[in-house]
Amino acid sequence: MSSVFLVTGFASVTSAGVQRSLPETGPAIPPRLITQWPTPGQRRACLVPPFRVTDVVPGLRVRRMDRLSVWALVSGSLVFQAARIDPSAVDANRTGIVFGSALGCLDRTQEFLAAVAQNSAKADPILFPETLPNLVAGHVARNFGVRGPNLTVMGGTISGETALIEAAAILTAGAADRILVLAGDCLTRPLYEYYEAAGVLDPACFGADPPDVAPERRHRVPGEGLVACLLETEESAATRNPQILGRYLGGWIGAVDPRERRRAGEGESLPGPFTIDGPALFESAADRTDAETWLAPGAEGPSVIAAAGCLLARGSHVGVFGGVGLWNVGEALARARMATTDTILATNVDACRTQAAAILVAGEASS
Repeated sequence: MSSVFLVTGFASVTSAGVQRSLPETGPAIPPRLITQWPTPGQRRACLVPPFRVTDVVPGLRVRRMDRLSVWALVSGSLVFQAARIDPSAVDANRTGIVFGSALGCLDRTQEFLAAVAQNSAKADPILFPETLPNLVAGHVARNFGVRGPNLTVMGGTISGETALIEAAAILTAGAADRILVLAGDCLTRPLYEYYEAAGVLDPACFGADPPDVAPERRHRVPGEGLVACLLETEESAATRNPQILGRYLGGWIGAVDPRERRRAGEGESLPGPFTIDGPALFESAADRTDAETWLAPGAEGPSVIAAAGCLLARGSHVGVFGGVGLWNVGEALARARMATTDTILATNVDACRTQAAAILVAGEASS
């Protein structure tokens, strides 16, 4: 079995709206004014705009589901459509799901805990199972009849990359032929108020410019949404000849340790991208040329990697949440499809957890 896995479907529900394929490249979307709850003055965040589910996926039943599960079912449906897969027509035991999230089903958790705090004897017990982090993956598996490996991973703002790397590990082990990778979070009033009380909101949340999402701990534009992609083996894709959006070549997650900081280009082989501390990793990506030689971890020779540009280097215009890393991977694939370089490195840093992630992908030429 090949160790290179194909990305054959991509979709997202974020502040950029519902997108049926790779993220559209363009100007950053400024944070929206919060109107869902009262705020002490104008406050902004990267919020999912309202949309009618049946306008996107006709017949999809999401009644009484939490927002995160709704976004997962919409994105999952679009991914399977794009990949030309009918879940009922493939081996359900060879199709899996990996869901990554920083905070899980926050809507339902907040609702349940509020009910307990008000009157624990009258709290609706049916809400408790819906506070479990794996609720989203369970809803998706049940809806599509998927019976393969089903995992939920929680790695802060690098949860998307964590989910993608876990999906690749499952395929490498031969436990599945295809994995639906999901990553996301929803934003709630208590969470936003916590960020403000902690003093970590970016000036953009108060209407200041620029609206970039910086990687530093004390500069955060809260976001929400869910990003999804289908990762599968070459053998699986060969049975139906889908459009290939890109190839997953490798992924790394490691601790950000400033004491181990090294600079590239000094004749020193880099065993991994995290010998550079988080902010330096971002600055290095922003300063890179369009095509530069980089020794990828585990590679026998240099790999050509295109700089993702300041948009990826500084974060994502869809805000900070558990699926932002998967969105960055989608942006990297979109940029690689338009560039002459073969491979691209998408980076992300979770400053709060002092962790960083990098995903190496190859883009396919657009047809």
